[in-house]
Amino acid sequence: MKLSRIITTLLSGLPVTLTLLVFSFVFASAIGLGIAWLALRKNNFWSGAARLYLGLIRGTPPLLMLLLTYYGLPKLFMLIGVDINDWAKMIFGITGLSVGWSAYLSEAFRSAYLSVDKGQYEAALVVGMDSKDAFWQIIMPQTALIALPNIENLVIGLVKATSLVYVIGLIDMYNAATDLSNQNQGVYKLGIFVVLALFYWLIVLTIEWIFRSIRNDYEYVTV
Repeated sequence: MKLSRIITTLLSGLPVTLTLLVFSFVFASAIGLGIAWLALRKNNFWSGAARLYLGLIRGTPPLLMLLLTYYGLPKLFMLIGVDINDWAKMIFGITGLSVGWSAYLSEAFRSAYLSVDKGQYEAALVVGMDSKDAFWQIIMPQTALIALPNIENLVIGLVKATSLVYVIGLIDMYNAATDLSNQNQGVYKLGIFVVLALFYWLIVLTIEWIFRSIRNDYEYVTV
C-alpha cells in the first residue's frame, strides 16, 4: 500500500480529531472552573456537591462516559419531551469528553489556586489595592502559571482520548485507520498504525510547543 494513501486516509479523519480536542477542552475548562469554584466555597452543600461530582466523573472510564452520553442523554431529554436522537454524533462526542475531562481540569485549577500564598492577596489589600484587582493581578496569574503543566498533561491525554469516539461511530483518525486496515484484511495494519502514531505524536509536539510558548510569555510578564 502506498504511503500517500495512508496519509490521505488519516488526514480525512484529522478534522474530527482536532474538532473534538478543541471544543472538548474549551467546554471541559469552563465546567472545570465552575466545579473548582464550588469546591473552594465554604458552603458545605456546594463543596459537597462538587466532591460528589468529581468522585463520580473521575471514577467513570472515558469510554463508558461516551457510551453513557450517547445512549443516556437522549433518554434524559425524552423525560422533558425533547427528542435529540437526530443530533450530530459530534455533539455527543464533545459532551462525553467535556464532562469526563472537566473533573480532572477542575482539580488542576483548584490545586493550583491553593498553592498560591494568600499572604500576597492580604498584602495587596493592605497597600490599598482593590480586592478584585488583587485577585486578578496577583492571584490568578500565579494560579494559571502553576496549573499550566497539569493542564498540558491533561490536554495530551485528551488527544489520545479522542480515539475512543469510534464507539459512537465518529470517523476520527483512529477509526479511519482501522477502516483502512480492515479493507485490506489487516495486511498493512502495522504500517498504517505506525503512521497513525506519528500523526498523534505531531499533534502532541504542537501542544507542547504551544504550552511552552505560553509559559515563557507568562514568566516574562510576571518577572
